[in-house]
Amino acid sequence: MKSKSIILHGIVALLMTSVSATVWALPSDREKPIHISSDSAERNEKKGITIYTGSVQMDQGTLRINADKVVIHSVNNEIEKIVATGQPAKYQQKPSVEKQMVIAKGDTIEYMPENEKLFLINNASLRQNDGTTMTGKRIDYDIKESLVKAKGNKSNAKDERIHMVIQPKRKQ
Repeated sequence: MKSKSIILHGIVALLMTSVSATVWALPSDREKPIHISSDSAERNEKKGITIYTGSVQMDQGTLRINADKVVIHSVNNEIEKIVATGQPAKYQQKPSVEKQMVIAKGDTIEYMPENEKLFLINNASLRQNDGTTMTGKRIDYDIKESLVKAKGNKSNAKDERIHMVIQPKRKQ
């Protein structure tokens, strides 16, 4: 019984380390210009909303969003929120020079650049730089606090639960 408890504590510690891995974006990303390409765009100056549709690609440094539609909400010419939708919408960003890309997907992605929060809604998946992958109905990702929260549906259906794959540490 004691060995099962030790193993369980080890698994919990590994999960906590993997899920809360630091995911700060490259500091230079915020200083780079934003490039957006799409089939069409519409800007409402009064509401501070710009809508891009048709194979949208948005880049800022290592940050990239690909979606069918991207809506940018601005206040005083500062981006407050970016909502990307697609089948799926995709997000990627390199957390630091020595780490690999963090890749996220969802039917809807809401990104709050000021708060550094990312919400992946419906068919959500998140792959962190160590290869750890999480899937579920919804994943809330607080980049600043290095906190990931995932939710599945409250049914017993196997496909609607949270799934996580933790990669083994690689030997040097």
